[in-house]
Amino acid sequence: METSPDPRHQWHEMTVSRVIRETSDACSLVFDVPVELADVFSYRAGQFLTLRVPWQDGSLDRCYSLASSPDSDPEHKVTIKRVEDGRVSNWLNENVAEGDVLRVLPPAGHFHLGHCGAGSDGGGESDLFLFAGGSGITPVISILKTALVTGSSRVSMLYANRDHDSVIFDAELAQLESRYSDRFDLQRRYDDSDGFLDLAGVRALSAGNCDREFFVCGPGPFMEVVEQGLRDELVPVEHVHVEHFVSPADVDDEELAREQEKVAEQAREQAADSGEAIKVVVVIDGREHELEPEPGQTVVAAAQAAGISVPFSCTEGYCACCMAQLVEGEVKMLRNDVLTPAEIEDGWVLTCQAVALGGRVRVEYPD
Repeated sequence: METSPDPRHQWHEMTVSRVIRETSDACSLVFDVPVELADVFSYRAGQFLTLRVPWQDGSLDRCYSLASSPDSDPEHKVTIKRVEDGRVSNWLNENVAEGDVLRVLPPAGHFHLGHCGAGSDGGGESDLFLFAGGSGITPVISILKTALVTGSSRVSMLYANRDHDSVIFDAELAQLESRYSDRFDLQRRYDDSDGFLDLAGVRALSAGNCDREFFVCGPGPFMEVVEQGLRDELVPVEHVHVEHFVSPADVDDEELAREQEKVAEQAREQAADSGEAIKVVVVIDGREHELEPEPGQTVVAAAQAAGISVPFSCTEGYCACCMAQLVEGEVKMLRNDVLTPAEIEDGWVLTCQAVALGGRVRVEYPD
């Protein structure tokens, strides 16, 4: 049975009310959210927006973390740092001005307070330790502000940057240090004067803090060092929350089409061998929807074709917005740039990349 499109999973036109030049290579875009979309664009600290920008004959989609906090800031603000050869990050920094209209998906993402027991939906009472590197500060400062404003938690934070000129939100962090000096401890680190953060540094910072909730976001090498250091200190894995945001590599459309046809043929063969049509049961918001996808069609594409609203964002396998639990059957993911082997072992799949391989498949989206 078809359902009405869910506005939480639809593109909306948003006006940029302000452009803030944060550093020489980073800017923030502040959006004017219409009153009628206030509920649709409500969010949790640490989540992101997906922006669509024109590119050549089509468009490109990218996810950018909200640096604002739903508990202390009246506006939605995302921050974009230029990436070398980054098509979207450079376009946004160079072209967007006050009054421009962009297409935006509502907030999404699993890196937030309240996820996997990390405090409550507000600040909660869990003490926090935040590791941010470079532009990884964007979701982290959102979490920081909510934790300080809504709870009584103690918060420690390590913020690493290339040099002082590359620091984003320097003044805002200084204000938070002053206002919450009894609960907030910030350590700044600069590569040019302090060297790169190493395992010994991470172990020293985390020693004695293993009962805290850890949030980590930053460049790949920074995150690898932090995660390894936390493992060395035996921090329980359920206390460590990471945000991996990478721009997807250019995809060869012909190569992707060949891979999808290969998977489609595999699905046809398995369906023929079993004598059963391919069926996918999608469970979302407590309701079951039975789909009959075309061979090679992803779960998200099949749901959209049937008029079922399911969460998605990048549709390229790197943001995890479409994560769901595979509880029955077999699927093949065309791409995966975000799920860890442990998450895959636990049954998580990216439904924008998951293709049913025959028989009956059941996926359940988290509440």
